[in-house]
Amino acid sequence: MSKPTISLCVIARDEESVLPRCLRSAEHLADQVLLVDTGSSDGTVAVARALGAEVVEFPWRDDFAAARNAGLERCTGDYVLMLDADEWIEHGCDEGTLKKTLEAANEDAFSVVLIDHLDGGGERRYPLVRLFRNRSEYRYRGAIHEQITPSIAQHAGVSEIMPKVSGLAVGHDGYLRERREAKQKPERNLALLRAWVERNPEDPAAHYFLGRELTPMRNGRAVPGAHLREALEHFEWIASHGEGLTPALAADAARLHAAALIGEMRLSEAAAVLSARADDSVACDLLRSDVDMMSASGRKDVLERALARVTACYDRQTRDRGPLSEPALSGPVARAHAAEILGGLHRVEEARALAEEAARMSGAGAAAWNAMVTVAITEANVQGALNLALRAIRADPIDPWAWANLGTLLLMSGKPVDALEPLSNALRLAPGWNEVQRMHAFAADGAQDKIGA
Repeated sequence: MSKPTISLCVIARDEESVLPRCLRSAEHLADQVLLVDTGSSDGTVAVARALGAEVVEFPWRDDFAAARNAGLERCTGDYVLMLDADEWIEHGCDEGTLKKTLEAANEDAFSVVLIDHLDGGGERRYPLVRLFRNRSEYRYRGAIHEQITPSIAQHAGVSEIMPKVSGLAVGHDGYLRERREAKQKPERNLALLRAWVERNPEDPAAHYFLGRELTPMRNGRAVPGAHLREALEHFEWIASHGEGLTPALAADAARLHAAALIGEMRLSEAAAVLSARADDSVACDLLRSDVDMMSASGRKDVLERALARVTACYDRQTRDRGPLSEPALSGPVARAHAAEILGGLHRVEEARALAEEAARMSGAGAAAWNAMVTVAITEANVQGALNLALRAIRADPIDPWAWANLGTLLLMSGKPVDALEPLSNALRLAPGWNEVQRMHAFAADGAQDKIGA
């Protein structure tokens, strides 16, 4: 029996700078290399052809599934390996080993480990089906956040498939802020997702993906702002009408729903969602501890319950998907959250030691330094807190809490003019953040008074 063949299929537009990395990383695995170009104005097509790829030119029509399916029509291999241009095979098996895996398993769907490389040096890992048998029944669905698994599941007569592990790890740097802004991904994604909901108002997946896009997560918490209020409309719709979601997406929707409610300080509602619909993942336990910490009002028993939840998360295997899948959640993030709670319990030395431990861990970002700011404020050490806030910004210059902390501390120090810039930066990163908007208005009034004086 001959070995199974593999078609590498990539969709791209204006990706000449990263396409060579993608194609060269996977060419040793593929019997056919195919690029679907959706309207490049740079050298993407020429680069692809120079590297031996077949090129399909497909006019962009605001539909990622249509572009991928156009590629599938031209794939000739027994299996298809689907990558984006800003992805690459980071590590895994060689061609012979992969083909032996495909032959031995005789399955239709295989997962890769997708490694999202994030700002601040962090990463998150989660399994995705990117390698699957080439059958005419298997086609992508969804104009954005398109998926192949629903058609595979439908053909198999099941609600959700259990893919085999391929052994491949795929790197992805498209979520780095520089790349997202250069490609205007947030604006593009929101426009496509809103159009999807408008076309299919009864589709729970459309509501889920739009709600997810509107609920950016950093260090286990939703970034505050007006976007959360729109997100909550979709999560509330899912809570009443979302029976059609897969179990994985339903769990993710519940976690994001709770996170958005916490971001809006609707703590009792968040507690109800976590109690009724969410699971016992690390992400959910951190959210439960946030509800306790933010609603404690100084009650020692509630803060100790929050602390117990967080410490139970230390170094647990994270099983979370999508935007809540950061492995740092069970490492530095959990310790940073615990340090904040310890500060509230006035166990300052323990809090400081734990925050410092978190700062030394990979993927800590600004979380550990923000926790140290909280501890310093507990000690009424404003100057020390200012220095720590600056460290947080250096660790992660796009963390909105770090900028908000700096602005707040400058206000506390009687420097409203100096506070305006960091508070403006916080609002740029978290538009519509009510608390920071109020502080910014207060700083602006104070700055005006200083100028008038």
